[in-house]
Amino acid sequence: MRYAAFNIIELETEQVQNPGDPQAEAAARIVQEVRPDILVVNELTNNFQQDKYTDRANIDAFVQNYLSVPQRDELSGIDYEYTLQPTSNTGVLPDGCYDFNKDGNYRERPGDAFGFGEYPGHYAFAIASKYPIDESSIRSFQTFEWADMPGNLIPVAGEEGVVTDPEDDETALYLTEEELEVYRLPSKTHVDVPFEIEEETVHGLFAHPTPPGFDGVNNFNGKWNHDEVRFFADYVAGEDYIYDDSGVCGGLDDDASYVLMGDMNAGPGLGRDERPLRPAQKFLIDNDDFYTDRLPRSPGGAQRGLPTATRTGGDVEGVVEQIDYVLPSPDLSLGASSVVWPSENTTKQNLLEDVRRASDHRLVWADISTHPC
Repeated sequence: MRYAAFNIIELETEQVQNPGDPQAEAAARIVQEVRPDILVVNELTNNFQQDKYTDRANIDAFVQNYLSVPQRDELSGIDYEYTLQPTSNTGVLPDGCYDFNKDGNYRERPGDAFGFGEYPGHYAFAIASKYPIDESSIRSFQTFEWADMPGNLIPVAGEEGVVTDPEDDETALYLTEEELEVYRLPSKTHVDVPFEIEEETVHGLFAHPTPPGFDGVNNFNGKWNHDEVRFFADYVAGEDYIYDDSGVCGGLDDDASYVLMGDMNAGPGLGRDERPLRPAQKFLIDNDDFYTDRLPRSPGGAQRGLPTATRTGGDVEGVVEQIDYVLPSPDLSLGASSVVWPSENTTKQNLLEDVRRASDHRLVWADISTHPC
């Protein structure tokens, strides 16, 4: 079984609902090179939430218009029979009058939405699979409230050290007591998707936490990201404070197999001032509930000083980060894995150009088996 995570930066409805978009073609070419059995696409607009409603889900349009169509003569298309397009908090405004971003305007996108988005469903994600999804057992956590996580890091007005005066920092973000009662933890959603694979069940754990920046002295987004990453660590540990959108409480069963996939917007060991909390190191890399002894690598990342890097700003000399993951539970067997980031001297025709055209992120994949080696 090959699992892959790919943040295709801001892939929108108009691009995937019709053939011929250069970015979508480049991204599809990369997917066809890797040929994953299960794929999550981050930053794919959820068109069923968007004002521009169409009859076909964007993930299905992407499969039909791009992934199933060979992007090069030597490649073949991939038909994903099973897809899922979860509802996202991005661009979704709360009921009532709230000024989450403290700019003096109430209920305005993107800053006053539950997750940053210019419209409902912006920056969402979707899943495509060759294997059946047990739809009756999907658990989504879109409405889980941040304040219901014990020991959360929410900056709350009135608490010691929380800046609320714009004269001290006009970009400082925080929540009021009233906002605590409605503010959601997932900036998109967290979802547990059970896949039926060779008479076994493997739970795909999908999320896309908020980026830890753009938030002022209170480090609001950094703390939000920290707790979003923490959520799935608590979930696989079976913590009982968790509840899903159907009201079912508790985390995963002790004997469950799972693979965490997606852009976590958090990298291990980063010492940058705006990311001091390092939730990926704490909750993923150093967590025995995930197998992290071997992480996917690439020659392109190695050329930039970080073999495990999965994102760049596009400049060869610029900052690179490892923030995209495919991490199995320790009971599963990890085989080959890689990040699709060719070196500057690759001989594969136009692959590096397509990698750059598709996104500032790189596709990450891993072969994972339910059977021991």
